[in-house]
Amino acid sequence: MVLWNYLLIKSDAWRDRPNLTALGVRLTEWSVSQVAWLLLITFVLALFLHPFQFATVQLLEGYWGSSMIAIGAMRLRVAHHRKRAQRLAERVDALDDAIEEGFLKSPRYTDDLDEETYNQQFDKYLNSSDSNHLVPQIVARDALHARHERYPDGQRILPTRLGNTLRRYEDAVGAQYGLDAVTTAPHFALVIPEPHLAYLRDSRQLLDTTVRLCFVSLLATLIAIAALLTDGPWLLVALAPYFLAYLAYRAAIAAADEYGTAVATIIDLDRFALYEHLGLPRPRDTDEERQVNAQLMSLLQWEGGAVLRYASGTGESPKPRRLFRPVKRIR
Repeated sequence: MVLWNYLLIKSDAWRDRPNLTALGVRLTEWSVSQVAWLLLITFVLALFLHPFQFATVQLLEGYWGSSMIAIGAMRLRVAHHRKRAQRLAERVDALDDAIEEGFLKSPRYTDDLDEETYNQQFDKYLNSSDSNHLVPQIVARDALHARHERYPDGQRILPTRLGNTLRRYEDAVGAQYGLDAVTTAPHFALVIPEPHLAYLRDSRQLLDTTVRLCFVSLLATLIAIAALLTDGPWLLVALAPYFLAYLAYRAAIAAADEYGTAVATIIDLDRFALYEHLGLPRPRDTDEERQVNAQLMSLLQWEGGAVLRYASGTGESPKPRRLFRPVKRIR
């Protein structure tokens, strides 16, 4: 963004139409002091933007505040995404019906099939050459289903695609064990092995990097619009940072999928380490695990009334350590 603003200033874009001839001449007149100033400004800008990383992620997720304008904008965007999710679901269902109708018209189908045999014959039909004419419908269904899967439940939908992707993982990850991913994430970060922590940290860093690139590109777009607003066709130059912001945003959505998968994997592999550090006994089955975790979530979310039975210690208690060693007497 510093270099982008430097180009706008050196081309006289803030005073008049950009002058490419003057820009070319000025770019050949680099000095040590100019380079030092650019590096210093870049460093200061990076330091200034870094503390706002969490707020930047929330902004791109769709948490826009509580003002009337923000609430109105969020309401419109949430309504848009709810309609979009419904349309995706309807298109997936329509394609499923078309694929199944193709099976019903095939020689493999007979009226006397029970449910298990029907499913087996249907799978064989889809994997055979008889269903080659349905490949476009199958590919389209899988693509639309993947897009629909990025949405949480209807009442939990957020105004942006990135927000919906992250919220879907927030709601789904760990739910099969009765664990809340948002509540337990800080605890897992302290108990998981270093290789797992490195994997989780790398996934989060990828998400933060793409979000930061998107945000900075959007700022560069706004600056370009302000500088070139009255310069006619030169305003199209603002499309360059906007296109970069669009690519970074799409990359952020993919990074959010990767980060959600990393969190899900950590919970699958390391939840027993969390129980051990919390002093809880290892559950005998998933039913018992979900019952215990319901009480555990109440405690971790600072709610009263929850009761947990802690694992009893084994072996003898260690003897208290002496603060001072006895001094041997010399005879």
